[in-house]
Amino acid sequence: MRRLTPALLTLVMFGVVGLLVVAYIGKSLLAREEKKPVIATRNVPMAISDIEPGTLITEGHIGLGPVQNSQLKPDMLLANRVIVGRVARTKIRAAEPIRAGQLYQPGELPDLRVADGMRAVSISVAEMVGIVDGMIKPGNYVDVLFTVESQSNADLQGGVTMRLFEGVKVIAINRSFTQSRVERGVNRVTLELTQAQANIITLAEAKGALTLIFNPNGAGSGGLALTNSERVTLNEILGLEPPAPPQLPLLTEIYRGQARRVQHFNKQGRLLDVTEVPPPARDNGQQVLPRGDNSVPAAQDPAPASNAPSANNAPAPLKSMAPTAVRNLLNFRQ
Repeated sequence: MRRLTPALLTLVMFGVVGLLVVAYIGKSLLAREEKKPVIATRNVPMAISDIEPGTLITEGHIGLGPVQNSQLKPDMLLANRVIVGRVARTKIRAAEPIRAGQLYQPGELPDLRVADGMRAVSISVAEMVGIVDGMIKPGNYVDVLFTVESQSNADLQGGVTMRLFEGVKVIAINRSFTQSRVERGVNRVTLELTQAQANIITLAEAKGALTLIFNPNGAGSGGLALTNSERVTLNEILGLEPPAPPQLPLLTEIYRGQARRVQHFNKQGRLLDVTEVPPPARDNGQQVLPRGDNSVPAAQDPAPASNAPSANNAPAPLKSMAPTAVRNLLNFRQ
């Protein structure tokens, strides 16, 4: 029997290794890679987070997500432009395609619901700060402040702020019935008010600025707060004394026969204006004299001049006659 020598053992080992290498190379050349089936998908609009009913949908509510073509349904909305600006009818789940039945039709809004005897009124709030930096949401209760600024009206003392109503309910903000993004600029807020409150806030909006402040105490009494002690003026904030009332101008009247001149002077004696009051008109030489009663004065013919007055025709003492009658009589004698 032939003995195994180290050289022979080494040759056997190299042969085995060579066979393994050849087998691996052959398998790699002959094997075919199995291709995975390609699944066709399409990116469609989806809600980034859950959207509650009554929410006005904006671009910030929507993202894009893949959906297999085989899973697309006829009522799935495939473009943002047909979604933005519409109001959610039902709750929309996040990361799910949006269906047409989940939204109101374009331009359609949910029905307004107010308590019995109440009214829904929309007002403009100029800045986000006017609605607590946009943190007020529909369903909250707020107080309504009214501010008037005037430098020309001394009665306003530089401006006045007062509370109109306490604890009124917010129905919607910018046509959205849930909390949503508030724009920087003019925002529209819909409030639930009584009829009297609606009348007052309509006039106040036209004459000044409105501000809403959050009221954690909930609904108010529904009354007015026009006479409360919370009014504040600019002069009170600055610690200024109210201006003194203006002095009335001085007036003089100058009579010349039946004519009258009225002159107005200021405190320094400067003439402000002059008004000429003409005498009453004459009718064919007939002089109209006033009468003591309230009846229409009668026209009297002028009496012929006489050097010797009679007892029946003696003139009455001037002191006992009215001023107008005295002037008419003197003018008549002239």
